[in-house]
Amino acid sequence: SSGINAEYGGLNYILIERNTVPGSFYELYPRRRMLISINKRNTGETNTEFNMRHDWNSLLSDDPTMLFKYYSKEMFPPADALLEYLHDYVTRFKLRIHYNTNVEQVTQEETDKSFTLFTSGHVYSCKYVVASTGISVMNNPRDVAKREHIEGYDTVSHDPADYEGKKVLILGKGNSAFETADLIYGHTDFVHLLSRDRVKLSWNTHYDGDVRGVNNQLLDTYQLKSLDGILERDVNELIIKKKGDKLFIYDEEEEKEAEGRAADDDSFVELGPYDKIINCMGFNYDPRPFRNLTKGAEEEEEDPPITKYPSMGWDYQSDTIQNLYYAGTITHGTDKRVSSGGFIHGFRYSSRSLSYVLAARNHGIRWPSEKVPLHGITSYILKRMNEMNGPYQMFYVMTDVYLRRGNTVEVFKDVPNGLLHKIHELLVEPLEMSRDLVVVRLEYGKDYSKVGGDPFRKERTELEPARAHLCNFIHPVLYHFTKTPRAVPIRTKALKGEQHKLHLPEDLYTDFATLKRHWVPLNNFIGSIWNVDMSYVSIEECLLQHLTRAGMSVQCRRPLLSVGHIDRSNVRKIPDWELSQKFLDDFVTK
Repeated sequence: SSGINAEYGGLNYILIERNTVPGSFYELYPRRRMLISINKRNTGETNTEFNMRHDWNSLLSDDPTMLFKYYSKEMFPPADALLEYLHDYVTRFKLRIHYNTNVEQVTQEETDKSFTLFTSGHVYSCKYVVASTGISVMNNPRDVAKREHIEGYDTVSHDPADYEGKKVLILGKGNSAFETADLIYGHTDFVHLLSRDRVKLSWNTHYDGDVRGVNNQLLDTYQLKSLDGILERDVNELIIKKKGDKLFIYDEEEEKEAEGRAADDDSFVELGPYDKIINCMGFNYDPRPFRNLTKGAEEEEEDPPITKYPSMGWDYQSDTIQNLYYAGTITHGTDKRVSSGGFIHGFRYSSRSLSYVLAARNHGIRWPSEKVPLHGITSYILKRMNEMNGPYQMFYVMTDVYLRRGNTVEVFKDVPNGLLHKIHELLVEPLEMSRDLVVVRLEYGKDYSKVGGDPFRKERTELEPARAHLCNFIHPVLYHFTKTPRAVPIRTKALKGEQHKLHLPEDLYTDFATLKRHWVPLNNFIGSIWNVDMSYVSIEECLLQHLTRAGMSVQCRRPLLSVGHIDRSNVRKIPDWELSQKFLDDFVTK
């Protein structure tokens, strides 16, 4: 994903890969060999922008043949299909990759902050390093002594026959844990899943990284009293003991209290016996390639601490190492549990945003934009809300920015909400310039996405425009700013500093272009905040209708008297009662 943006941008770049193929992580993972990323090939629509909303595996490109749907017909495709796709993608775009090259050490010049990379075969010098190394280090219990009794997700057998009649404890309650349990539970005596937190289900939280329905069958056998179970304990506070060929679990504090009790005192409860304990606690980021840049002389012999994601800002630059940027799944450090940046359907957009940030900072190239006549902006926003895939997949985080410049509106797509306070930098304009802008993004209801919630409750739907702020399902929200938005912390949903705000109603088909529920309130909102009579349509919009649909609205079918700049001589009045739903259905196509 990073490579294609560098290729399109004409940058001088090299991709360094330790292994022999792109996406080598998927040669082993997931162990069950089934992806949980949705491959929805059929939507009933031909609009490629809209269809990318439901394609979780394709990378961005301008080649319509490089879509993942041509590599698998499965809703949850095999991992090998993704490997084949990535290989063909690299070949198709001739990405410059040096394989079998392991980065052993990175140094940085104090003066210009440039880097030198020492690898197994070459030495590279560059101004910027973009780390796209993923999260590849197994998350293990802190106590090394515990590990001798635990088998890792990376090495444990995934042949169900090896678990026939076994008692199994799985550490973790994420997708790798449930994937493993789902594979073996029909052969075991029982399976227990243990972690300090309760189970988080993706249909409750709307977070892709939580347990997906395709993996959670063990919850059935647990709740239907078939011996399988879910336990809440912190593995780092437990003791694992082996007695004979069986493994038992004890709480560290309870074990101390149990010392000296009578042999027949059964008030102390142990967990077990288990034949196998499997670590499925997920993965962390590996900071070791940059260890020389993050520690002092006294720490020289120690590796830096392992964390889930490296520390970074909304521009994906390291908080501690200047000119080191991140891309791919590790940029999820900015939006963990907020949006989808840890997955292909999310980080394909953050990688593109990173390329725009670097282009603005280093080459004075403005964030890509297009200009729309002011009196055509309502229809434009409606169409965009119905097909935009970046803000759809990266809800809360990716936004569209509409900047008014007189009788024209300049549109900037897929701008991370955390960069709105630096809009002047992205547009390569002076900070002191006045700005009147509308930010559009998609959101869930305030209390709808939470652990233990009920997303299926009967009263979950709200369709009335006047009550759209109470909507639960994903829906558009518009923020009006008359000055630069304020900075917001990473991993936050909030925007700050808006003067006005509009929620538009949710829709089962994410069709945000109905006349009464969407067009009218949106048009009134635009007219009100920008103090303009939006009951007019411009000649430019009529031309756009003519070019994009079979027929035109009644206003555009009247004789056009002039062509030129947007003014009173160049618009036609649109009474609300003449604007038909058919016009909207035809114009705002998917």
